[in-house]
Amino acid sequence: MMKLKDVLKGVPHKADRDISRVTVKKITNDSRRVARGDLFIALRGYDIDGYKFIRSAIKNGAGVVVSERDFKAPEDVIKILIKDTRRASPLLAANFYREPSRKMKITGVTGTNGKTTITYIMENILKEAGKPSGVIGTINHRIGRREFPSNNTTPGPLELQALFDIMLKNGVKHVVMEVSSHSLDQGRANGVLFDVGIFTNITKEHLDYHKTMKKYFSAKVKLFDHMKPGGVAVLNNDDAMVSGLKRRIKEKVLTYGLKNKSDVMACGIRLSAGGTFFTIKTPNGSFDVTTRLIGRHNISNILASVAAAMALKIPPGTIKKGIESFSAVPGRLELVDEGQPFKVFVDYAHTEDALYNILSLLREVVPDRNIITVFGCGGNRDSRKRPLMGNVACKFSDSVVVTSDNPRFEEPGAIISQIESGIRGEFSNYDLVEDRREAIDKALRMASKGDVVVIAGKGHEKYQIVRDKILPFDDCEIVREMLAGFRKR
Repeated sequence: MMKLKDVLKGVPHKADRDISRVTVKKITNDSRRVARGDLFIALRGYDIDGYKFIRSAIKNGAGVVVSERDFKAPEDVIKILIKDTRRASPLLAANFYREPSRKMKITGVTGTNGKTTITYIMENILKEAGKPSGVIGTINHRIGRREFPSNNTTPGPLELQALFDIMLKNGVKHVVMEVSSHSLDQGRANGVLFDVGIFTNITKEHLDYHKTMKKYFSAKVKLFDHMKPGGVAVLNNDDAMVSGLKRRIKEKVLTYGLKNKSDVMACGIRLSAGGTFFTIKTPNGSFDVTTRLIGRHNISNILASVAAAMALKIPPGTIKKGIESFSAVPGRLELVDEGQPFKVFVDYAHTEDALYNILSLLREVVPDRNIITVFGCGGNRDSRKRPLMGNVACKFSDSVVVTSDNPRFEEPGAIISQIESGIRGEFSNYDLVEDRREAIDKALRMASKGDVVVIAGKGHEKYQIVRDKILPFDDCEIVREMLAGFRKR
């Protein structure tokens, strides 16, 4: 229960009566979840206008309705008119939950690649440090061992603040969260204050939404508009656009990198298909690490985590333990081992850059073996990356099976044709198999002893989106079923 005037603090508004003694039990923008005495926000979304559901919210018992436009309501319903419900929602939510992000250490991770892996590594470092933590991200949201489903990389502002509140009440002291460009552009993170902000890199992605790289980059940079006093920005010094932010950011900056001189660096790198060894150099000294994660892109993810952990005053010895005791991220070069004589990796790579990272890595660590890649591209997303991904796949693989991903409302065959436009005439080492299950089966049957099969695009996802249907489809489980079937023959 909270006073309405406190929920509206800092939000310019017009009330239809005196609200000084009015209280609300809950705030929501879902009319189906409204109960008696709740505050309903008629949120003007990108696909749905909450104004259309005001009548339904009132019928379900809403005591207060916040809207951009006036509406008819019974006398016992309080009307609050504001200019922009989208921009006000994060502040209303933060107010209602008494600004929980101010009471915890919040680390935000943005960038095209590496966000999920960094949150997992940071979670493990914090565990080793004995600091209760929560994670908000693409795969799921976690409080200790409890997991909650994730519908968006960064939840909407009401859900986000509610999660913070639950975490705080469960003793969480640190939160590590992925912060997407969409959420920053839409202001979903406006009610959050960050102690540490990490920017990994910027490559072509989400241009169906942002339209240009400049707008995409500008959205990412907004993370640093929400830093606490004394906060620390962690920047990838190997990315020219990201490193250029050093001149613009007012907070303390820590840089990391493999190529360019940085505050946190790696040297003495030894790569293998079973893991990676390297030395980490920091302003506080150097230490060696051995990790089960493979690839230079994961070294970069580890360096970002080290810099962030340093910003949180975690000792180097604890950071080292956190890195070395961490095993894997679901769907990120996840090894599927059913005793077969070849390796199978499932990965979330769904951009040209991400696909290049994993395939060039595997080419480096298994130079004398065949690499067989299965991949597709999602529908109703940036189509410009499709031919580019096809080119990368064929260039760094011995054999490629182009297939369907999440076609959504596009025809899978049309997406595959766009992918093929980037490889037709230049490469001949590919097949087109629209059915994803058949494509995986074909790739596994092609593999011989010592080869590597990569199934890319969906990673941790356990579904396939076809038009308006979400169908069960788990790459890892399908591979396990097929390999078990091969053994029985």
